[in-house]
Amino acid sequence: MNYEERLTCFIDLLGFKSAIEQSLKQDEVREALYNAIHELKSEKLLDQVYGDIPFFLLDKEGTVKPSRNVVKGDLKEQFSDAYPITITQFSDSFVFSCPADNHASCSMILKCVYLVHLIYYCNLGMMVRGGISIGKLVHEEAGALFGPAMNEAYALESKSAIYPRVVISPEASDHLASILDGHPILKPIKKSFDGHSVFDLISIFSCPLKDFDRHEVDARLKAIESDVLENSKVSHPKIAYLIDQWELTKSQHNKSSNADGDKAAAGS
Repeated sequence: MNYEERLTCFIDLLGFKSAIEQSLKQDEVREALYNAIHELKSEKLLDQVYGDIPFFLLDKEGTVKPSRNVVKGDLKEQFSDAYPITITQFSDSFVFSCPADNHASCSMILKCVYLVHLIYYCNLGMMVRGGISIGKLVHEEAGALFGPAMNEAYALESKSAIYPRVVISPEASDHLASILDGHPILKPIKKSFDGHSVFDLISIFSCPLKDFDRHEVDARLKAIESDVLENSKVSHPKIAYLIDQWELTKSQHNKSSNADGDKAAAGS
C-alpha cells in the first residue's frame, strides 16, 4: 500500500446537530435531512458531476457534434476509471479526493464541493466549512482513509476556515491555478481579507451551476439569521459573515448595473 499524491477536501456541515434536534419535533426538517443526505450519496453526486462531461457523435454528414444524454446507465461506473473521484461521508462530514495529476478530476472535485454547499443551503439552510490540501493520501471507497493531506485539510477546516467557507492551502491553490487556468470552475475562489484563498456559498453563486433569484437569496439569508438568533446566538458570526459577503456582492452588482445604464443612456 503506497501513498498517492491527491487533491483532498474535508468539509463539515455547520448546524447539523441543531437540525437533528429539530428533526425530533418537526417532520419537515426530518424529511429535508433525509432528502439532502440521500441526494448526496456518492453515486448520485458523481452522476451529477459526470453528467456534465460532453459527449460527441458523428452525424449523417460525418460532422462531429456535441450531444447530451448519449450515455445511459451508471455514469460513475463508466467514467470512474478515466476521472477517478473518491468520496467518504461520515455523519456531518465529507472527504473528497482525486489524483492530483488528473486535471479533469480536480475540476470535478471543486464542482462536488460546490454542489454540497448548494444542496444543503437549498434543502436545510445549512452552511458548510472546509479545507482543501494537496499531498500524500490513502483513500479507498468504503475503506481506508489516512495521510498527511487529510490531516492538513482537517486542520484548515478546524483552525483556519473559522467562517462558513472553504480554505485552500497555498500549495493546492497554486496547483489548481496551474492546471485549470482560465477554467470557469475557479471563478468562486478569491483572496480573503486574511490572505487565504477561499470560496463560500456566496461566491459559488458566481459559478454557473444553478440559476438563482437575488430576492430569494436575500430573503433566505435573513430567515436563517432570524433562526440562528432565536436558537443559537453564539453561531451568529457565521451567518453574519455570509450576509456581509452577500451585501458586498449586491453592492458590486448594483454599481455594475448603474454603470451599464449610464453607458446605455450616453449612447442613446
